[in-house]
Amino acid sequence: MNELPNLTDQQLLEAHEASDISAINGIVSLANILRGRNILSDAEASALYESMSLPLGMAKYADNPSVQDIQLNLDRLFAMVVDPG
Repeated sequence: MNELPNLTDQQLLEAHEASDISAINGIVSLANILRGRNILSDAEASALYESMSLPLGMAKYADNPSVQDIQLNLDRLFAMVVDPG
C-alpha cells in the first residue's frame, strides 16, 4: 500500500467534506432512480431522508452552520425524490 502524503488539516477537512457530498449525492441519486422505477415508495424515501437527517439534528451538531448547510442541501435534494402530493 502506498504511504499517504502528509496532509494539512485543511486538506483533510476538504477531503472529508468532498466524501460526504459524494455519498449524499450518490444516495439521493439512487433513491431517485428507485423512485422512478417504482421500487422505492414515498414512505421508504421519507424514512431514508429521516435516517440521514437524524444525526444532523443531534444537539452536538445542530448549531454548527456547516451541518445546517448539509441539512438544507439534504432537504432540497430529497424534495425532488419524495412526491409532495
